[in-house]
Amino acid sequence: MWFKVTIPAAATISFCLIGGTVPAAADTIHVPGDFPTIQAGINAAQDGDEVVVADGVYTGPGNRNVVFAGKAITLRSENGPTNCIIDCESLGRGFIFYELDTPATVVDGFTITNGLGHPGGAIYAYYFSSPTITNCIITGNTGDAGGGGGIYCAMCFATITNTIITGNTAIGDGGGVYIEGGDPTITNSLISGNTADSVGGGVYSTWSSPTITNSIIAGNTAGNVAGGAYFGGESNPTITNSVVWGNGSEQLYIDQASALVVSYSNIQGGWGGTANIDDDPLFVGPDNDDYRLSPGSPCIDAANNAAVPKGIGTDLDGNSRFVDDPATKDTGNGDPPIVDMGAYELQVVPPCPWDLDGDGDVGVKDLLILLAAWGPVPTPDPPDFDGDGFVGVKDLLVLLGNWGPCP
Repeated sequence: MWFKVTIPAAATISFCLIGGTVPAAADTIHVPGDFPTIQAGINAAQDGDEVVVADGVYTGPGNRNVVFAGKAITLRSENGPTNCIIDCESLGRGFIFYELDTPATVVDGFTITNGLGHPGGAIYAYYFSSPTITNCIITGNTGDAGGGGGIYCAMCFATITNTIITGNTAIGDGGGVYIEGGDPTITNSLISGNTADSVGGGVYSTWSSPTITNSIIAGNTAGNVAGGAYFGGESNPTITNSVVWGNGSEQLYIDQASALVVSYSNIQGGWGGTANIDDDPLFVGPDNDDYRLSPGSPCIDAANNAAVPKGIGTDLDGNSRFVDDPATKDTGNGDPPIVDMGAYELQVVPPCPWDLDGDGDVGVKDLLILLAAWGPVPTPDPPDFDGDGFVGVKDLLVLLGNWGPCP
């Protein structure tokens, strides 16, 4: 059956003026709903699309050594890294990035484990690639024949945020991250418990200028030099708002040809620079990989607000990045609230969290605030009292149970 469609003249003119084509709407591709493997989902995607991977453990061909071929797409897990695991089975890496991959090539929310690369255990980024890696857990991987137990970044400009890089091993240099050339950025991230047979247990960097902000390098070891981070070969790295602690006898090492700028950071053994300290950070439980700050930590309200990259409003836990601790004197830079050093912000619980309007009494106004927020919330802050990401009946009952004057 044929249909005759009449287009008004004005509409025809407008159509011609804008070039005669309308950009296709972005698609959402589901794995394994639409395609059985991660690689198959990426292969089917076009620039601007999103590939969403359901909860589960992904193994086998098509779920390791994944490449993007320069596509400007977002690959994300449906429910975060603890629920979506790429198990490389020691048969390859999780992801491989090359020169066509730009910041619009995004990997969001995966655990990558049991990777084995020569080099680069979990991720291999090379030759002017600049992918975005966020909200990931990189653990239990091995970089052989060159190092980079977790991430190998050679001539790359990757953006790494909100990522935990822990328990990886380098047969060579860079147990957590190996950087050679390029200017990658690492923000709101934890690099801990990694091991290098040779140099740079947490980070190895040469001929490069990485920027490390609001991150933690802790509990890493190296067989030779720098359990924490090694910088050489005319590198010009920057470390700001960070904590480098408990990495054996040598936290940071820099050769004579390089220049390391450190500010507003807590470095064990001390380091020259603006507002740096050398005090026990009072981690909650470093023996259990808990590098959050305890009350009374010298890292609280001690960093530089101006150094926090644009768009970073939460910490590694997804909580607010700027929280004032009234029990701590502000020693950092900026107008309160002042950001904490490290990847985690101390979350100060108010003495009466049910008093949503701050008038000293839990009453009708607080009830109305709760009802106005009813439904999903982006962060587990009041009125989401039970922290389940949803303001609902449970939260209502908590508020009603505390009705009246605050204690």
